[in-house]
Amino acid sequence: MHTLELSVLLHRSLESRLGYLLERLAVPDWQDDPEGLHQVRVASRRVRAVLDLVDRDLYPAYDRQARKLRKLTQALGGPREMDVHALLLERLAPRLSGTPAGAAMEHVLEQFGAVLGKARAGMLKDLDRLSLKRLGQVLEVPSLANPFAPGELETGAWECLTPWLEKALLPMPGLVDREDATALHQVRIDVKRLRYALEILAPAFAAEPTGPLRLLKAFQTALGDHHDLATLAARLEELRDGLAARNRPALAAGLETILGLVAEDRQCAYEQFRVLARATSPEAFQAGLKRLLMAIEGGEPS
Repeated sequence: MHTLELSVLLHRSLESRLGYLLERLAVPDWQDDPEGLHQVRVASRRVRAVLDLVDRDLYPAYDRQARKLRKLTQALGGPREMDVHALLLERLAPRLSGTPAGAAMEHVLEQFGAVLGKARAGMLKDLDRLSLKRLGQVLEVPSLANPFAPGELETGAWECLTPWLEKALLPMPGLVDREDATALHQVRIDVKRLRYALEILAPAFAAEPTGPLRLLKAFQTALGDHHDLATLAARLEELRDGLAARNRPALAAGLETILGLVAEDRQCAYEQFRVLARATSPEAFQAGLKRLLMAIEGGEPS
């Protein structure tokens, strides 16, 4: 059970983040706009990040609305991934101008457009099955007799952060010289969750955790780029193999060229992660973050 101060802090964060999500959901035709869809998906993740931290027993509608939010995030995942892949390919296209692989790129974009259309149709069906108008019910808290535990806000905030810190930071050293796409993706998810948790709990800090948040954002960007390129490569490999099986050697060869460019960009993203990870000691990061929380002298995390 959290302290009163921490429970109030988390509830206010839930109010503001849920309010923003409801605002985005009220924008007309947000589902048809790639950026609008992205904003709703991010907003849903931020609400879920607060729900990961609150005392769920204080919220009678927690389980039902948390499931609904998870389904909302999942429903938007397929179209968002295809939007990102199309954008990556469009950025690669100028590097293929005037080459035989240019025709293969046109073929890929056409195929991806068809997949995106199907993903959007599936998303709309999923959204129709969700009743999002009652998401605000998650904020309803009954009047409870002394439901809070005694303690300090800083101590409670640190207890909330500790498991996220360990999940996000401890695997990093083992991935500096081992490009494991699955493990890197999991670290990306855990870094994002840690960053969201730190943003939520920032008001509990004696000193603003600007430096740690900036570093986590840099990790998230590098790992996000790596994941996007890794999943794009998997789609392209499947398409290439299908072309080869249908005896389309010219297009298959063009796909191979595109895959080479994707591999180069993926390696760059991995190198960015390696630079950050080598310069970041998990132990020093945690110690520095705790100094900022407790106002202990000693500087920022590294």
